[in-house]
Amino acid sequence: IYKHGHFKIKDGESRILGHEIFGEIYEISDGFSDRFPAGTKVFVAPNIGCGKCNYCLVGKYNLCPDYDAFGITLDGALAEYMFIPARAFEQGNVMKVKENEDEVFTPLVEPLSTCVYNLNNISIKPGDKVLVFGAGFMGSLNALVAKHMGASFVAVVDPKRERLEKAKEIGIHYRLDPSVEDIKKVSWEITEGQGFDVVIVTAPLPEVQALSLEIVAKLGRVSFFAGLPKKSNFPSINTNLIHYNQLVLTGTTGADVEYYRRALEMFHHRDDLREDIKKLVTSVVTLEELPEAFERLTQGIELKVVVKTE
Repeated sequence: IYKHGHFKIKDGESRILGHEIFGEIYEISDGFSDRFPAGTKVFVAPNIGCGKCNYCLVGKYNLCPDYDAFGITLDGALAEYMFIPARAFEQGNVMKVKENEDEVFTPLVEPLSTCVYNLNNISIKPGDKVLVFGAGFMGSLNALVAKHMGASFVAVVDPKRERLEKAKEIGIHYRLDPSVEDIKKVSWEITEGQGFDVVIVTAPLPEVQALSLEIVAKLGRVSFFAGLPKKSNFPSINTNLIHYNQLVLTGTTGADVEYYRRALEMFHHRDDLREDIKKLVTSVVTLEELPEAFERLTQGIELKVVVKTE
């Protein structure tokens, strides 16, 4: 959003960003004070549905065509204080955080939830061989969660050496550099001619979307986790691969409240996963240091930055 904007933020409109949210209730209206008294530590899921459409009625607020979201249509968490409307409480967006939880890293529940949602959507299961295109923060997190969910072999593809080194640090089994390796050839070699059971595309590149169908096994699953920029040349894909190899091709966007809650429980109770996720954070900064941190992120110097607003 910082780099590309958002279609819901009009030209010239100002907005406080920040959709990965952890904080403490400072003041609350009477209707919610019994459950969330002042001083309660909370995680807040960012998307709030209209509550009336077919998607909202089944809890898929992330698919609501008329949603609001912190950091997009509502001011977000990159501030000392943030207003939360009543309907966010009513829809279950506001969740209590376990006492003594590591506060600095709790906002990472938001991106974790999108990965858990994605991996559930493609039915990840123990023993799967998984390849993730892109080893930025979201690609690395998808790979990491797949490993913790039982994938027997996880590979990532990225041209940046620092990202591949970080992937090695968190235990990703195989790292490929597309600038020096033929990804299609190596993929078939390391899977002994079978292809990957699951391919996840977190790199917003049309040629990678097309390639994903060529390296997945028969009966395999492919997820387009990242959307393409509006001005992209959309890929020409070989649909016969989907037909004859009986592939499942899907996509996910965000997560629904159920998966935010699931991710929060995982973050609370899976110490091994939480410690691995923390390894992906390359800087913790204050609000005053945020402009420089944004620049480092856009230059690819940082993988993930967490902001302390106090």
